[in-house]
Amino acid sequence: FLNANEGLVCSERGLLHFDLRLPARSQKRGSLIEELKKTCKACAPWRLGEDSGDHQLQSAYVFAGGAGVDVALYDLRMAGGSSSGNQAVQRYRPQALQNKSSVAVSGIDLSRNKRELLVSYESDQIYTFPIFPDASAAGPSLLDIDSNDGADKKKNKPIPELCSYGGHLNRMTFLKQAKYAGPNDEYICTGSDSGHAWIYEKDSGAVVSFLKAD
Repeated sequence: FLNANEGLVCSERGLLHFDLRLPARSQKRGSLIEELKKTCKACAPWRLGEDSGDHQLQSAYVFAGGAGVDVALYDLRMAGGSSSGNQAVQRYRPQALQNKSSVAVSGIDLSRNKRELLVSYESDQIYTFPIFPDASAAGPSLLDIDSNDGADKKKNKPIPELCSYGGHLNRMTFLKQAKYAGPNDEYICTGSDSGHAWIYEKDSGAVVSFLKAD
C-alpha cells in the first residue's frame, strides 16, 4: 500500500495502481512504469520517516523489478512521462549478472532501517544492496534522492551488491520471496524448489536453519 486507500499490484501488464475507494471502471489503466509495462515481478513502496503500520505515510517512490537483472527505485510522480528512464532514481544490479538474460526478479524486501534492499532472483541467488551507500548515519533522506535524481543518468551506474546468499533452488517454481527476519534483520528467509525453507544469518551467510515446508 502507498497509503490507507491506494496501493500497487505487480502483473503481466506492468506495475498497476489501485484505489479502494473507486469502482473497477474508474481505476487507472496501464503500467505506471513504462519499462515494466510487459511484466512487473515484484515491488516494494519506499517510505521515509517512521511507519506506525497504519499506512498513513504516503510514498512517491517504489522499488520494482521485472523480467531482467535490474531493480530500480522509481519516482511515481514521473508516471506517464515520455521517458521511463526519468523515473529511475537509482538502479541496482548484481555484478555476477551483468550480462545474464536468463534471470528475473522474484522478490523484493526492505530492511527495517531502510538502508538495505533485499532482492531474490529466479534461477539465481539472493542479494543485498545498500540503498544509498553515501547516506548519513541517520539513514537515507530526501536529500539522497534529490542528489541522485539530479545526477547525469548516464553516469549514475547501478549499485552492486553487498552480499549474496545461495544454495537454495529457485528454478522450477516462480515468485519465491526472500524476507528479512529477526528484531534487527539478523536473518534472511526464503523458500526452495526442494520444498524447504532456508534461513541464513545475514552477516555470515551461514545457513542456520533448514526446514521442511511442503
